[in-house]
Amino acid sequence: MSSETVIGSQKRAWKRRTYLIDREFQLKYIFMLGSIGAGSIGLFGALAWWAHTAALEAGSGSEGFAGMTILWLTLLAVVGTAVALGLFGLVFTHRVAGPVHVMNLYVEALAAGHYPRLRPLRKYDELKKFFDRFSQAVERIRAREADEAQTLSRALSVFQPLANTEEARAALKALEELHSRKREAVDKPVSGSHPVAR
Repeated sequence: MSSETVIGSQKRAWKRRTYLIDREFQLKYIFMLGSIGAGSIGLFGALAWWAHTAALEAGSGSEGFAGMTILWLTLLAVVGTAVALGLFGLVFTHRVAGPVHVMNLYVEALAAGHYPRLRPLRKYDELKKFFDRFSQAVERIRAREADEAQTLSRALSVFQPLANTEEARAALKALEELHSRKREAVDKPVSGSHPVAR
Protein backbone atom coordinates (compact mmCIF):
# COMPACT_ATOMS: atom_id res chain seq x y z
CA MET A 1 0.00 0.00 0.00
CA SER A 2 1.49 3.35 -1.00
CA SER A 3 1.81 6.26 1.43
CA GLU A 4 -0.68 8.29 -0.64
CA THR A 5 -3.31 5.59 -0.17
CA VAL A 6 -2.70 5.53 3.59
CA ILE A 7 -2.92 9.33 3.84
CA GLY A 8 -6.05 9.35 1.66
CA SER A 9 -7.75 6.73 3.83
CA GLN A 10 -6.87 8.67 6.99
CA LYS A 11 -8.35 11.87 5.58
CA ARG A 12 -11.61 10.11 4.79
CA ALA A 13 -11.77 8.62 8.28
CA TRP A 14 -11.72 12.11 9.88
CA LYS A 15 -14.43 13.64 7.69
CA ARG A 16 -17.28 14.92 9.85
CA ARG A 17 -20.66 13.75 8.65
CA THR A 18 -22.88 14.72 11.58
CA TYR A 19 -23.38 18.45 11.94
CA LEU A 20 -26.06 18.37 14.65
CA ILE A 21 -24.09 16.80 17.45
CA ASP A 22 -26.10 18.25 20.34
CA ARG A 23 -29.42 18.63 18.58
CA GLU A 24 -31.30 20.56 21.29
CA PHE A 25 -28.47 23.04 21.94
CA GLN A 26 -27.64 23.68 18.28
CA LEU A 27 -31.21 23.92 17.01
CA LYS A 28 -32.09 26.36 19.78
CA TYR A 29 -29.45 28.84 18.65
CA ILE A 30 -29.91 28.20 14.96
CA PHE A 31 -33.59 29.08 15.42
CA MET A 32 -32.76 32.19 17.47
CA LEU A 33 -30.22 33.49 14.94
CA GLY A 34 -32.57 32.71 12.05
CA SER A 35 -35.43 34.48 13.83
CA ILE A 36 -33.36 37.59 14.52
CA GLY A 37 -32.15 37.72 10.93
CA ALA A 38 -35.57 37.01 9.40
CA GLY A 39 -37.30 39.46 11.73
CA SER A 40 -34.81 42.19 10.90
CA ILE A 41 -35.08 41.65 7.16
CA GLY A 42 -38.88 41.32 7.38
CA LEU A 43 -39.08 44.64 9.21
CA PHE A 44 -36.81 46.22 6.59
CA GLY A 45 -38.97 44.81 3.79
CA ALA A 46 -42.17 46.12 5.36
CA LEU A 47 -40.68 49.59 5.81
CA ALA A 48 -39.28 49.59 2.25
CA TRP A 49 -42.69 48.55 0.91
CA TRP A 50 -44.30 51.34 2.91
CA ALA A 51 -41.85 53.89 1.45
CA HIS A 52 -42.43 52.59 -2.06
CA THR A 53 -46.23 52.71 -1.84
CA ALA A 54 -46.10 56.14 -0.20
CA ALA A 55 -43.99 57.41 -3.12
CA LEU A 56 -46.40 55.94 -5.67
CA GLU A 57 -49.40 57.54 -3.96
CA ALA A 58 -47.67 60.93 -3.77
CA GLY A 59 -46.91 60.98 -7.49
CA SER A 60 -43.81 61.11 -9.64
CA GLY A 61 -42.20 64.08 -7.86
CA SER A 62 -41.43 62.13 -4.69
CA GLU A 63 -39.42 59.27 -6.26
CA GLY A 64 -36.16 60.81 -5.05
CA PHE A 65 -37.55 60.99 -1.54
CA ALA A 66 -38.58 57.34 -1.74
CA GLY A 67 -35.09 56.37 -2.90
CA MET A 68 -33.49 58.24 0.00
CA THR A 69 -35.98 56.67 2.41
CA ILE A 70 -35.10 53.18 1.18
CA LEU A 71 -31.39 54.01 1.45
CA TRP A 72 -31.85 55.16 5.07
CA LEU A 73 -34.00 52.13 5.85
CA THR A 74 -31.29 49.87 4.43
CA LEU A 75 -28.67 51.55 6.61
CA LEU A 76 -30.98 51.27 9.63
CA ALA A 77 -31.61 47.57 8.89
CA VAL A 78 -27.89 46.85 8.62
CA VAL A 79 -27.05 48.67 11.85
CA GLY A 80 -30.08 47.24 13.67
CA THR A 81 -29.28 43.68 12.63
CA ALA A 82 -25.62 44.12 13.61
CA VAL A 83 -26.59 45.47 17.04
CA ALA A 84 -29.20 42.73 17.60
CA LEU A 85 -26.84 39.94 16.59
CA GLY A 86 -24.01 41.55 18.59
CA LEU A 87 -26.13 41.66 21.75
CA PHE A 88 -27.31 38.12 21.15
CA GLY A 89 -23.69 37.05 20.67
CA LEU A 90 -22.69 38.75 23.93
CA VAL A 91 -25.44 36.97 25.89
CA PHE A 92 -24.77 33.63 24.21
CA THR A 93 -20.99 33.74 24.65
CA HIS A 94 -21.45 34.73 28.30
CA ARG A 95 -23.69 31.70 28.85
CA VAL A 96 -21.05 29.45 27.30
CA ALA A 97 -17.84 31.20 28.42
CA GLY A 98 -18.92 31.21 32.10
CA PRO A 99 -19.21 27.41 32.41
CA VAL A 100 -16.04 26.91 30.34
CA HIS A 101 -14.16 29.29 32.67
CA VAL A 102 -15.42 27.48 35.76
CA MET A 103 -14.51 24.07 34.31
CA ASN A 104 -11.03 25.38 33.41
CA LEU A 105 -10.53 26.35 37.07
CA TYR A 106 -11.71 22.89 38.13
CA VAL A 107 -9.33 21.18 35.69
CA GLU A 108 -6.49 23.37 36.96
CA ALA A 109 -7.28 22.28 40.53
CA LEU A 110 -7.37 18.62 39.46
CA ALA A 111 -4.05 19.00 37.64
CA ALA A 112 -2.54 20.41 40.85
CA GLY A 113 -3.70 17.29 42.72
CA HIS A 114 -6.70 18.84 44.47
CA TYR A 115 -10.39 18.27 44.10
CA PRO A 116 -12.45 21.35 43.44
CA ARG A 117 -15.46 22.29 45.52
CA LEU A 118 -18.08 22.03 42.77
CA ARG A 119 -20.91 24.52 42.52
CA PRO A 120 -23.94 24.39 40.24
CA LEU A 121 -24.08 26.49 37.10
CA ARG A 122 -26.27 29.58 36.87
CA LYS A 123 -29.88 29.16 35.77
CA TYR A 124 -29.38 30.26 32.14
CA ASP A 125 -25.89 28.84 31.56
CA GLU A 126 -25.35 26.44 28.69
CA LEU A 127 -23.37 23.18 28.70
CA LYS A 128 -25.29 21.87 31.73
CA LYS A 129 -25.28 18.25 30.51
CA PHE A 130 -21.53 18.38 29.96
CA PHE A 131 -21.00 20.05 33.34
CA ASP A 132 -23.16 17.41 35.07
CA ARG A 133 -21.11 14.61 33.48
CA PHE A 134 -17.90 16.40 34.44
CA SER A 135 -19.13 16.77 38.04
CA GLN A 136 -20.09 13.09 38.19
CA ALA A 137 -16.65 12.09 36.90
CA VAL A 138 -14.93 14.27 39.52
CA GLU A 139 -17.08 12.82 42.30
CA ARG A 140 -16.38 9.24 41.16
CA ILE A 141 -12.65 9.89 41.03
CA ARG A 142 -12.80 11.52 44.47
CA ALA A 143 -14.71 8.54 45.88
CA ARG A 144 -12.21 6.11 44.36
CA GLU A 145 -9.32 8.10 45.82
CA ALA A 146 -11.02 8.08 49.24
CA ASP A 147 -11.36 4.29 49.00
CA GLU A 148 -7.70 4.00 48.04
CA ALA A 149 -6.71 6.21 51.00
CA GLN A 150 -8.77 3.99 53.31
CA THR A 151 -7.14 0.86 51.89
CA LEU A 152 -3.70 2.43 52.33
CA SER A 153 -4.56 3.31 55.93
CA ARG A 154 -5.53 -0.29 56.69
CA ALA A 155 -2.41 -1.64 54.97
CA LEU A 156 -0.19 0.79 56.87
CA SER A 157 -1.66 -0.24 60.21
CA VAL A 158 -0.97 -3.89 59.37
CA PHE A 159 2.56 -3.39 58.03
CA GLN A 160 3.90 -0.84 60.57
CA PRO A 161 4.63 -3.44 63.29
CA LEU A 162 6.37 -5.64 60.70
CA ALA A 163 8.80 -2.97 59.46
CA ASN A 164 12.03 -4.23 61.03
CA THR A 165 14.55 -3.16 58.40
CA GLU A 166 15.60 0.30 57.24
CA GLU A 167 14.37 -0.53 53.76
CA ALA A 168 10.92 -1.55 55.05
CA ARG A 169 10.65 1.63 57.16
CA ALA A 170 11.56 3.76 54.10
CA ALA A 171 8.89 1.99 52.04
CA LEU A 172 6.33 2.55 54.82
CA LYS A 173 7.29 6.22 54.99
CA ALA A 174 6.69 6.57 51.22
CA LEU A 175 3.29 4.88 51.64
CA GLU A 176 2.43 7.18 54.57
CA GLU A 177 3.24 10.24 52.44
CA LEU A 178 1.07 8.88 49.63
CA HIS A 179 -1.73 8.27 52.12
CA SER A 180 -1.41 11.82 53.49
CA ARG A 181 -1.55 13.35 49.99
CA LYS A 182 -4.62 11.30 49.10
CA ARG A 183 -6.39 12.18 52.37
CA GLU A 184 -5.57 15.88 51.97
CA ALA A 185 -6.81 15.94 48.37
CA VAL A 186 -10.06 14.21 49.32
CA ASP A 187 -10.74 15.93 52.65
CA LYS A 188 -9.76 19.50 51.71
CA PRO A 189 -11.37 20.51 48.41
CA VAL A 190 -10.24 23.84 46.99
CA SER A 191 -12.55 26.63 45.97
CA GLY A 192 -13.34 26.57 42.25
CA SER A 193 -13.39 30.37 41.98
CA HIS A 194 -9.65 31.00 42.26
CA PRO A 195 -6.70 29.42 40.46
CA VAL A 196 -4.64 26.96 42.44
CA ALA A 197 -1.14 28.15 43.39
CA ARG A 198 1.60 25.91 42.13
